[in-house]
Amino acid sequence: MSPNPRLRLGKAVMVPMWSSGYIVGTLAVRHASGLSILFWRMSIASLVMGGICLAMRVEWPRERRTVLQMVLVGLLLQAAQFVGIFLALEHGVSAGLTALLAGSSPLIVAALATVLLDEHLRPIQWVGSAIGVAGVVFAVVESLNGGGSAIGFVFAVIGVAGLVGGTLVQRAGGGNVDPRAGLTIQLIVATAVIAPLTALTANFDLSAEALAPLAWLTFGLSIAAVLLFFWLLRNEKSGQATSFLYLVPAFTAIAGVPILDQPLQLGAVIGLALAFVGVRLVSAPWEPRPVRHIRRLLTAQTLKL
Repeated sequence: MSPNPRLRLGKAVMVPMWSSGYIVGTLAVRHASGLSILFWRMSIASLVMGGICLAMRVEWPRERRTVLQMVLVGLLLQAAQFVGIFLALEHGVSAGLTALLAGSSPLIVAALATVLLDEHLRPIQWVGSAIGVAGVVFAVVESLNGGGSAIGFVFAVIGVAGLVGGTLVQRAGGGNVDPRAGLTIQLIVATAVIAPLTALTANFDLSAEALAPLAWLTFGLSIAAVLLFFWLLRNEKSGQATSFLYLVPAFTAIAGVPILDQPLQLGAVIGLALAFVGVRLVSAPWEPRPVRHIRRLLTAQTLKL
């Protein structure tokens, strides 16, 4: 099996895009409540994607089971993930702990996919996953300053569970759905969940300073990045497709130095190097060793004789 350069390029693009969510999100919540940002992000994205689907006459899923799967992905990947992480931060859970949980999610995805989807990684890929998690730990260890309430930790776990569960459901059933239609359904579901939460606990106000971050979160992440993520899931096993997440905490920490005026930490640099090795091992295609290949040829010739 030869390496697919398009998949490698897709993951390379996903790292800065996914990382930008943490950085731009930090900038956005300085000017508006997190739930307000999430509401406008999901509602605008759903309207845009709905318009795209209508204009392009996209085929919508007809089977009830398939529609329910897309609804479930919306509840998990779009609503539970983002609301859980935001409420965890609001309740005092450190950003380092949140990043550690989210960055370790590909290993959880790979383990569950082995049982639920019969997707088996090779031993070298499991080694790569372990190295990737080690990179995540190095990247965030200096920011693991504790704190936070028990309910805050519960929200953090809900956020990671949403990411893991939504990824698995999308991998299992999303391959048969036009990603544009599937994403539209998911965004509508997320908007329906986030709207009452925002009305009850925050407000819908946005300042002018929040508009630019909101635009990127909406068009760059909720639309472009998610569609790219779905493409990766359609073409690779769950553990492989999500392996780029190992790089996100370290990349975010380094990118935050000039943008958020954060100090550069040695752990982030070491973590980025380890995570890169881990992703390479998880994503590397299997190629037979020359010696084994020669042995196979010799055996085949002997059987012919």
